[in-house]
Amino acid sequence: MKHEGTEERVRSILHIDMDAFFTSIEQRDDPRYRGKPVVVGAQPGHRGVVAAASYESRKFGIHSAMPINEAFRRCPHAVFLPPRMDAYAEESRRVMAILSGFSPMLEQVSVDEAFLDVTGTRKLFGDTLTTANTIRLAIKEQIHLTASIGIAPNKFLAKLGSDMNKPDGVTVVPIDPADSIAWLAPHPVRKIWGVGKKTEETLGRMGIVTIGDLQKRSRESLVGAFGQSGLDLYELCRGIDDRPVENREEARSISREHTFETDTRDRLQWKKTLLALSQDVARSARQSGVTGRTVVLIFRGPDFTKHTRRSTLPATTALANEIYSASVNLCDALPSNAKLRLVGVGLTGFDQDVQLDLFRQEQPQVPWEKSERAIDKLVDRFGDGVIVRGTDLTKSEDT
Repeated sequence: MKHEGTEERVRSILHIDMDAFFTSIEQRDDPRYRGKPVVVGAQPGHRGVVAAASYESRKFGIHSAMPINEAFRRCPHAVFLPPRMDAYAEESRRVMAILSGFSPMLEQVSVDEAFLDVTGTRKLFGDTLTTANTIRLAIKEQIHLTASIGIAPNKFLAKLGSDMNKPDGVTVVPIDPADSIAWLAPHPVRKIWGVGKKTEETLGRMGIVTIGDLQKRSRESLVGAFGQSGLDLYELCRGIDDRPVENREEARSISREHTFETDTRDRLQWKKTLLALSQDVARSARQSGVTGRTVVLIFRGPDFTKHTRRSTLPATTALANEIYSASVNLCDALPSNAKLRLVGVGLTGFDQDVQLDLFRQEQPQVPWEKSERAIDKLVDRFGDGVIVRGTDLTKSEDT
């Protein structure tokens, strides 16, 4: 790092990444699982994927999103557990509460990771490395879990740094631009945000394997090859990332997915599932006090590749009827021979200026709004099974 005083002239960003979050909670809560390979997700013999894998199970090549039966083949003696999302969400809230005590500039990006801008907090908590270690200790003492932290002048470098010394480690990325470029060079190009499997393959055909290889390419050549994404590649491979840490108290998207027991072309089954998922998404949106303008259809075929289709509505909504209608229209546009193993519904494009409009008593209520608000009350009181729509009772087509 640079000499004394440099830290005060640049941003100090932490990326806090909980270590094997779901499985660590399971091992903490049940001593029988400690030291054993633990997999959270679907049960072997059923459709579904790995949601989380403990470090012990990763030694067998098991990782998140792997088909659960492949995980079982690799390690049949692993402990396979169903997800306890309520427990994970509660622990996530506890972690974020600890982080918020160190800076108001907290950006939670998932249930188990967040960015924290600690620029200017030196007088309160010491230098950035001291702050990071204090956070790790607080999480360990209060929640009995571990976290890895990356320290850098921007979000991209901090995120990359948090992956370097897992579990329970801290990585300080060089502040000086020339030093950070050199630090990035040996890493594989897939470490750059936005570089997925297809982009990595395309870059590989261009002879670009490491970030250092990418650094040798000009801005013009990358923009010519990848368009606007080429400019992002040019900047990120040089450690340039000006995005601020944003408070994200409001949800950015809400989605629900379902994996079928067997791949299916049965469109009535798809639509029945979409209805249930749309109801769940809409209810979650209303509980969060948000309305969204964009409905997302999520689907995965037999090759496990996930795809999305989007539809922008004329106005924001948190009504299941409107979400379902848009998702069905997107579904109807899929090829006639499409076969799905997973389908999902998402709602995004939240308009913060009109949040809570559904709940203001002075706003006139449309019939569907009245109906769904009444359903919410019944479900809250009696549980999810209390309401069954007529569409739910229809039989599926023969496959």
